[in-house]
Formats: sequence, C-alpha cells, structure tokens
Amino acid sequence: MRGAGKGLVWLLGCLVIVVPACRAATFEEIARQAAAARDADHVPEAIDLYRQALQLKPDWPEGWFYLGTLFYDSDRYAEAQPAFAQFVNLADKPAGWAFLGLCEFETGGYAQAHEHLQKALDGGLAPEIEGVVRFHQALLLTRLGLFDQALHWYQAIVRSGIHDPTLMAGLGLNSLDKPMLPKEAPPDQREFIDSVGRTVFTWLSGDRKTEADFHTLMATYPNAPGIHNLYATYLLGTHPEDAMPELRRELEVNPGSVEARAMLALLLLQDGHPDDAAAYAKKAAADQPSCPLAQYAYGLILADSHEAAEHLEIAERLDPFNFEYHVALAHAYSRLGRNDDARRERKASIQLARENDPRGAR
Repeated sequence: MRGAGKGLVWLLGCLVIVVPACRAATFEEIARQAAAARDADHVPEAIDLYRQALQLKPDWPEGWFYLGTLFYDSDRYAEAQPAFAQFVNLADKPAGWAFLGLCEFETGGYAQAHEHLQKALDGGLAPEIEGVVRFHQALLLTRLGLFDQALHWYQAIVRSGIHDPTLMAGLGLNSLDKPMLPKEAPPDQREFIDSVGRTVFTWLSGDRKTEADFHTLMATYPNAPGIHNLYATYLLGTHPEDAMPELRRELEVNPGSVEARAMLALLLLQDGHPDDAAAYAKKAAADQPSCPLAQYAYGLILADSHEAAEHLEIAERLDPFNFEYHVALAHAYSRLGRNDDARRERKASIQLARENDPRGAR
C-alpha cells in the first residue's frame, strides 16, 4: 500500500507538470492560427479554426465574414449564408450584404437576394464586387418578372463591356418576358434564347449589324412568340412607321402578348385613333396588371381623370427608372391641380434624364 501511495503521489506530480502544457488555447491564439491557415489556403483547417474561435467569441464580426468567404469560395453557399447573416447582424457593411445576397441567389431565396443585393449597392461597394452584384441583380429582376427594371440594369452592363454567355441568356429571357434564370431555361429553347440575347446585345451596344441580326433572327424563328414584339420595339427607334405591322403580326402568333397590345395602343393613340387605342390598352391593363407599359398606355388614354393618375402611378411604381412615366405622371398631377406632386415628378424626371445622359449632363 505504501508503494502504491508513493506511485500515486508521483503520478499527481507529473499531472501538475503536464496540465499547463496542455491548457486550452486562447481566442487570440486560435484566431491567429485561423488567419494563417486561410492565408496558406488550407481551407478545411481554416474553417475548423474559425469555428473554434467563434465558439469562444461569437460576437467577432471578422470571424463570421472570413468563415463565410471560406464557405463561399468552396461553393458551399448554404453554409456560407448563416455566417454572412451573423456578420451583417454584428456589422452593417455593404460587402456583407453583397455576399449574403449572392448566397441567397445560389440557394433559391430570390426575393431576399434582391433586397440584400440592393442594400449592398445602396451602401457602396468596391468596383470588383459591384459589377458582380449588378449582374446578379439584373438576372434576379428578370426572375422576379420585373422585365422593364431589368432592362435598365442590362443596358448599363452591356455599356460596361461585359460579354458573357450567361449575360446573353439573361438578355434573351428578359427580352422574351420569361421570368426565369438562364439555368432554368428549357434545354430545347436555349439556342433560341441565346440567339435573342445576342441580337439584343448587338442592339444595346449600338452596333450597326443590329438590323441584319434582327433579319436573321426573324428568318430563323418567324413564328416564335415575342420576336415580332421585340423587333417592333427596335423599329420604334429607327423606322417607327414599320412597327405597327410587326405588333399586329405578334398578336397573330401570340394573342396573349400584353406588351404588344399596349404598344399598339400607344401607336394608335399617336395616330389619332383613341377609341381603338382604348380597347387595346384596357384589355392589356386588365390581362396583366403588373405590366408597367400596359398601365402607362391606359393611363395616357384616360387623360385628365383621377383614374388616369392611378394607372400612371402603378406604372411608375412597377418601373421607377422610366423617364416617360414620371413625365406623364407630372402632367396628370398638374391637370388635376396636384401641384406639389407634379413638381416632385418633374424633379424625378430631370434626375433620371441626367443619370441616363451618356455625356453626364448636369
């Protein structure tokens, strides 16, 4: 027994010596190790270390951000998303909202992604990430059915010089009013969608080949829904007298085309046929209340009534970047004696004109 007692004392002595050497690492030590592993591109090790550090200090914003980026760069978006959510909860930074929105885009949370990406853009982003966010926002606006708003984003993207297969598909889907992402397009329609996108890209780029590209597109897909409407939109800026026959042709092959009906109403109103225009515009606005062009056309036809202002307000709300909607609403408010509202809309239209002027007018 005495020998056993001496052995126990010796063992306890050893433990006294060993335990300090095996003490738990501090938060600062683990954080340094995590940063070193991240810098060395040892991703699994870095993820594990950041998780350990965050268990010790869950209110560490940088840790959540770096953990999120490690997951994001590994295409593990579902795991990156809660990390970025924790980051923006602790630090309201545009980069955090950007990555959170991009993760939501990849995991199918499109409405939240749209909201958070816009929050990131409103806060200001570095150029290298701003372009990525704007591109995804354009795709999202198409996916959410906000085609007119998406077009404004696509115009800026094309002007920036980006030339990408996903951009072509996105432009095609948006031009055909198809609320989907490029990856969701039916396989048997992808070549058609890409062809439309390439033609629209040429158009938005100001390329002189646009007319030839449209003729090729029309010859290849003469009965495809949306093609004649798209060509008519192009003709309004080049040969407006030829637009109306294309819109009527669109309604022959695609009787449900709300946009063609609304555009036809505007042209008939312009040509002095208000009764015919009213019939087309009223049906377009009723068939698809979410179409800003239809609401705009019907609002113009209703002229000086309170109902006209209501329809123009809907159009502006659906597409707040459209200069013409603000101008029309300003005129409607002025005729109704709503002078403060008219001044507000005129200011908004002037601001939009400045932003859209390629010369940077002031």
